[in-house]
Amino acid sequence: MIFEFKHSMKKKNKILITIDGIRKDRVGCYNKNKEYLTPNLTKIANESIVMNDMMACGTSTAMCFSSLFTGQYQKKFNRKRYGDNENPFSKNIFTDLEQQGYKTFICLNRRFNHCFNLINTLGRNTKIWWTGYKSRSKNLGSLRPKEQINYIIDELKTVNSPFFIWVHLWGFSQPQNKFRKISSSDYEARTAELDDAIGIAFEKFKKNSELFFLSDHGYAFFENDKWAYGKDGNNLAESVTTIPAIIYNGKEKGYNNNLVSQIQFRKIIYESKKALEIKDKFAYCESRYLNEFDISLAIRYQKFKFIIEFNKKRKYLYDVNFDPNENMNLLSNNYYKTKRDAKGNHIALKPYIIRDDWSDIKKIFNKLDRLANDFYDFSKISVYTKIKNIIKSKMRSLKKIYT
Repeated sequence: MIFEFKHSMKKKNKILITIDGIRKDRVGCYNKNKEYLTPNLTKIANESIVMNDMMACGTSTAMCFSSLFTGQYQKKFNRKRYGDNENPFSKNIFTDLEQQGYKTFICLNRRFNHCFNLINTLGRNTKIWWTGYKSRSKNLGSLRPKEQINYIIDELKTVNSPFFIWVHLWGFSQPQNKFRKISSSDYEARTAELDDAIGIAFEKFKKNSELFFLSDHGYAFFENDKWAYGKDGNNLAESVTTIPAIIYNGKEKGYNNNLVSQIQFRKIIYESKKALEIKDKFAYCESRYLNEFDISLAIRYQKFKFIIEFNKKRKYLYDVNFDPNENMNLLSNNYYKTKRDAKGNHIALKPYIIRDDWSDIKKIFNKLDRLANDFYDFSKISVYTKIKNIIKSKMRSLKKIYT
C-alpha cells in the first residue's frame, strides 16, 4: 500500500478514539430516537463526515484493530487460532504517520494488555501510555472514559510536534449513577458515559486536530438468537457487523452512503477527506481464524449480505436495506418466492414473499458463494485438526440439545 501525503504548511494532529462494542443504532446521528444517549456524537456528526454503511472487518476486538491498522484482512496474517499474534506486515497507520513526521502514541487501560498483544501492530517509535492497573474489578482497575480522556489531555501538553494518538475507551464496567439515570439499560448507560468523554475530547482538540470516532464492532441483543459479538463464531448479525464511524477534519462534512470496509480506515486516517467518497464493491467480516471449528464469514455486496457457516454448511442471504433485522433468509425454502404477473396477480400459496428480482438474487448468491468458498485456503488445515473440529462441532450441537 503506497500513500502520497499532501498537507498544508502545518500538519494537524490526528486523534483516533475508539469505543468498544457500540452499536450503530445507539448513536444519535444514525437513530434520532437515541439522540439523548449521544448528544455529543450527534453534534459532532453535524460538523463531520458520517459513514452510513461501514462494515466491521471482524467480530472480535483483536481482529478488528490489527486489520484496521494495517489495511489487511485477517486471512493474510497467517493466524491459525485465537491467541496467535503473527503479523507479517511491517507497515501500518503508525509507521505511515511517523514517516511524515508525526509522533505516535497509544493510550490503553492496563486490562487491555492481552488484547493489545494479539493486535501486535504499532509504529517503530510509538509510545504506549498504560492507565489503571490489573484488578479483578474493572471499575477499580481501569480509568473511566472521562478520566482516560483527561489523562491524555494532560500528557499531550508537553508534545510540541504533530502527533497521532489512538485511545481506546475500554475497561470500565458498571456505569456511574448519573448515566444510569439516562437509561435503565446498563449498555445504554455506558454508551452515554462514553459520549460524555468524547464531548470533552472534541472541545479540547477540535481547533488543531482531526478526530476519528468509531467502534471496533457492534453488539447483538439476541438478534437471530445471537448475543454479544465474538462469543460464537457464527455471530455475524447486522448489529455486530455494521459500525458507527464519524470523521472530523474541520473542513469536509456530509454523508458517505457507499459500502465501505473498516480496513479502509488506514487510508482515511492518512488523508481524511477521502472519507467522503471512498467505497468498496465487496466488504468482508471475519469471525474466526483458520483452524477454529466454528469459522464463518459475512460478505456485503450492494444491499445484500451473505453469511456462510463453513462447519455447518449453512448459508444465508439478506437484503439489509429492506430487512435490517435479518428476519428473511432469501435462500430459505420455508416460503414461496414469487412476483406479480403482467396483470398484477401472484400465486395464492402461503407464506410468500413478493419481489421482482428473484433471478438477480440467484446470480448474486452464486457470485458471493464462490467468493466465500475461495476466501480461505482450507487445504492448509491438517487432517488431525479437521477431525478435532468435527468432534467439537458435534459436541456443541449436543450441548445445545440437552441444555
